Amino acid sequence: MRIRAVLSLAASAAAVLTLATPAQAADNGDYYIRDARSGACLSAGQGPVGGDLRPCGPDTVWALRNEVDRTVRFQDRREPGRCLALSPIHLFPPPVFAGPCGESPDRWRIEGEDGDAPVALRLAEIPDLGTLTARGPRATLGGQGEREWRLQRLG
Repeated sequence: MRIRAVLSLAASAAAVLTLATPAQAADNGDYYIRDARSGACLSAGQGPVGGDLRPCGPDTVWALRNEVDRTVRFQDRREPGRCLALSPIHLFPPPVFAGPCGESPDRWRIEGEDGDAPVALRLAEIPDLGTLTARGPRATLGGQGEREWRLQRLG
């Protein structure tokens, strides 16, 4: 009888832990990363200061890839070896760019509700840099957690 009680308690604890584990924020696939206010899309841009905001089109498509640690990588659809990452250029606010995957911090946490609601994007490796935010014609880090991006699945 005592063994059943212990097993029941263990099963209950496992169920609670399973419910507390966050689900994937988005499915793998191709997406536009849209500024929720302007509707512009995040582009890989060129060079070490990227993060251009442009009209959505073929050059603004990102392949979202879920990692085992519940983070995601955004790969440039035109060049899959390049990911949205922290730029090596030391500026404030910190710029982002599309660089070789894995060389700069490039794993992101998607903060927000599932569905069509805006989300915040935060670098998992350096969360204190703030969230991705639109500043004029570019996106940089330094946001305060505002949910200002829409992940629009393509196809």
